[in-house]
Order: sequence, then C-alpha cells, then structure tokens
Amino acid sequence: MPIFADPALFPSFHELPSSSTPPSPAPTADWFLLAQIKEDMTITKPTVIVRDRSGADFAVTFEDGDHRGLGQGGIRFRKGHTLVVPRATRTDRGEGKQAIVRVPSGEGANVRILPAGLDQVFEIGAVLDGIEGVGKGKKCAACGEEEEGVEHQLMRCTGCGVVAYCSKACQVRGWSELGHKANCKVIRSIKEIWS
Repeated sequence: MPIFADPALFPSFHELPSSSTPPSPAPTADWFLLAQIKEDMTITKPTVIVRDRSGADFAVTFEDGDHRGLGQGGIRFRKGHTLVVPRATRTDRGEGKQAIVRVPSGEGANVRILPAGLDQVFEIGAVLDGIEGVGKGKKCAACGEEEEGVEHQLMRCTGCGVVAYCSKACQVRGWSELGHKANCKVIRSIKEIWS
C-alpha cells in the first residue's frame, strides 16, 4: 500500500510537473493526483472541478471524452468522491487563465474514483500505514489486542481483508461504532488501485 503522506507520490496540483516540461529519458517513479470532486461540468467533453489536498480548485478534462474507466460499480463523477489521476501533469494555459489537468487521449480508463472524500482517504491511508507498516504487529481494530502466534489469530474482515478483529463482539463494534462499515468500501477501492 502506498504512503499517502508522501508528497512525491501524491503531489498537490501546484507540485505537479508541467505538461510543457519535456519528459525525462530515465523512467521515474509513478505519482498520483488525488482531488475531491466538487462539481461535474460535463457538457460535451467530460470536465470536473476538483479540490486538492492544499485547497486549490482546478478543472480536470478528458481530452477525447474517454472516461469509461470511471463507470465501474456505478460510480461516476459524484460530488464528494476522490478522483485518482495517475502521472497527472499541470497544463498552464497562458496569462490570465487558470491551469488545468488534462487527461490525454486514451488515458481515461486509468483514472479511478475512490468512494470517499479526500480527508477520509488520507485518514484511511494513515490507518493502513499503521496496520501494514514495516514491523507492525497485527492488532484488533476494536480493542487493540495483539495477535499472538497460531493459538490466537485475529479474524480478517471478509470485505477488505485488511482490518482484523479478535472476536465477533469486536467485529460488530468495529462495524457499527468505529466506522468500518463506511471505510470498508474505501479500503477495497484503495487495494484495487495499489495492490
């Protein structure tokens, strides 16, 4: 799983490379623009207004209208969800015009949507890093009890496969009181993109 706090992996809009900068001959690491959808402005060309983690508002356009990859599971440009644009670049449009992100022709299917707001995505990312980080012991998500070898294994959530519980009572508490019901779908979406 990625570390969502890493600005090199998840740059803000103003940290994106410019589309006018020539690409490096050496392959570089991937990066992803995460931005919360504020408004769907699609008329003829798919266009959404989004806000990134720094609070900058800007447009994301799909150059050839190819946004078919966004229809998985009935999820479309839904206000409040988070757009994930791999290897996004900022297009500066000249004096007096606001820069935008253009999704090049044929790349629309690579853009994904997480069914949660940007703040929730970053919060879940921090939790996932705590759960799956290097040297982390597995703990019950409800009571914090640690997994102790084969004789006391925790049960994984069957929905996301990440969160674990020591008992059925803790699973019910985690699902109903601690918010896993809402987070499970988001964790599954994160795993689909980055696993």
